[in-house]
Amino acid sequence: MSRSSQSSPTALAVLTMVALGATGCVGPASMEASTAAKSRAIGALAPEAPVVPSDEPTATFVVDGQPFCFVGTNNYYLTYKSRGMTDEVLESAARMGLKVIRIWANIDRGSLDGTVRNIDGSGDKDGVYFQYWDALAKRPAYNDGASGLERLDYVLHKAGKLGLKVMLVLTNNWKEFGGMDQYVVWYGLKHHADFYTDPSVRRAFEAWVSHLALRRNSLSGVLFRDDPTIFGWELANEPRCWNGGDFDDRDACGVSAIVTWADEVSSAIKSVDPNHLVSVGDEGFFANGTGWGYDGVDGVDHDALLALSHVDFGTFHLYPDTWGQSLAWSQRWIEGHSAAARRARKPTVLEEYGLVADRNDAGEVVESGRREAILARWHEVLQKRGGNAALFWMFAGHDDAHRLYPDYDGYTIYERDAVSPILRSFASRMSTEARACVLYRTLVPGGSMRRSPFVTTAPPPARAQAQLQRPPGDGS
Repeated sequence: MSRSSQSSPTALAVLTMVALGATGCVGPASMEASTAAKSRAIGALAPEAPVVPSDEPTATFVVDGQPFCFVGTNNYYLTYKSRGMTDEVLESAARMGLKVIRIWANIDRGSLDGTVRNIDGSGDKDGVYFQYWDALAKRPAYNDGASGLERLDYVLHKAGKLGLKVMLVLTNNWKEFGGMDQYVVWYGLKHHADFYTDPSVRRAFEAWVSHLALRRNSLSGVLFRDDPTIFGWELANEPRCWNGGDFDDRDACGVSAIVTWADEVSSAIKSVDPNHLVSVGDEGFFANGTGWGYDGVDGVDHDALLALSHVDFGTFHLYPDTWGQSLAWSQRWIEGHSAAARRARKPTVLEEYGLVADRNDAGEVVESGRREAILARWHEVLQKRGGNAALFWMFAGHDDAHRLYPDYDGYTIYERDAVSPILRSFASRMSTEARACVLYRTLVPGGSMRRSPFVTTAPPPARAQAQLQRPPGDGS
């Protein structure tokens, strides 16, 4: 999730959005916001119109020769908390039938001697960091040891044992975990947008990608680029022309800057790792109209990013409570991205979504039914209207003192929550009844798809000339 640039309905909503920060990437220090101040999506809980199943074939993900429709989740702390905390989240996710977990593959800091500042607090997370500035060599250096990338090794190793796939996010638009602005500080630049355009930054970022792809996991002995546990590489979490930080200058950035950057970096990734998928990680903002999400003011053009030859699938996010949008708008947002994916002949993932839930001091949700009803509706739209996958924000467990990891932003989901059975049911239905995969299995002869342990994609199949008959048990 991210800070919002929308035209806000009230001043309080604006302050709330800034306080919430980038939920998809923020650590505890910057996410403490009063739940009483959080905005709410506008509109009825459940639109009255039934969801009509689509008969329009879509592209699909493929694993081992079979179409792959799935539900997963996000978690930002797995690489720096204890193994016990990591195990709990991954094991709980597997129990719930989740298939993919999206995590941060960056923790960037300034120099160890303090001569180059950290953009995010102390620069580490519980003593863990992955990249730092080498003050003598004047370039980024990598922490490959126990307080660094061995933590990422463990997440992949554990996830693989549980049959989970892991999506790795390579940097962050927001200052949390260092991200783009840490590169700006490293190279003494002036604007957030310099991350996208400066040649030295580009080389450093591509070197980071190459370092990860060619890393040999210290536990499994497998090179990252050869590890089928990795779902794919994501260029950045929520890339925009701005992030509300010290380096904002919207005049220095535009749609072409991010598209050109994504084109060049995705090509560089494919050159070193042809096995894994690549996505941009954008929130799905369009640049083809007017109003929030469609006017291109953040420098994001979802259609142009999805059209890039080395980008394999689309991504989009959905936070109407923070964005100040209606529930009717939310449903159009989901359908609009499914349509964009069909035009591009690529699959797409609702990779972050959620609703604020107020909790009491015992950590129990006190606003019963709202989150369950709205998420159930979104899930039905995704399942029946050609959605390929969804990753809810965010799944957490207990800390080492057996207390629930804090719900800093109101979007956290625990296995004990009343919404968990809805997510578990959705995961089951998506794997067997998602319209995208049902139509694919109907139209494509069994055994004709290439078998690979890596996640791949396939374009929409040719549609039969005769009226397609819906197979029984497809959920329609």
